[in-house]
Amino acid sequence: MKRKLALATGALSLSVTALVGFGPTAQADNGACPANSFCLFQHDNYEGGRAVFTKTTRHLGDHKFSNGVKVGDNASSMINNMGKAVALYEHGDCTGKHYNAAKESSDRDFSNNGFDNIASCLVVS
Repeated sequence: MKRKLALATGALSLSVTALVGFGPTAQADNGACPANSFCLFQHDNYEGGRAVFTKTTRHLGDHKFSNGVKVGDNASSMINNMGKAVALYEHGDCTGKHYNAAKESSDRDFSNNGFDNIASCLVVS
């Protein structure tokens, strides 16, 4: 009986260790976006071109994704690997409708927030 209990306890410990050991990694470790950066992606699910930012950037239309497409009004997902919140705005002068990205967060589809293909300014706070 003691042997069965010991085996069951050991198996449970291994199961818990496996669950904890293979959980999701911190955003800073995400290979899709460098640490201490804010990344916008052209398409949902972090696909298409990628643009990396490390500071407030007005007029996103002046910047391009890694595939050459302009960033302004073309972003559909984001990863925020910064220790700071980031706000996206509808207009290049950082006015209009806005979207707030909490520090160390991600959003695989801006359409669920009504912000798909709208971002024109990025403010790091």
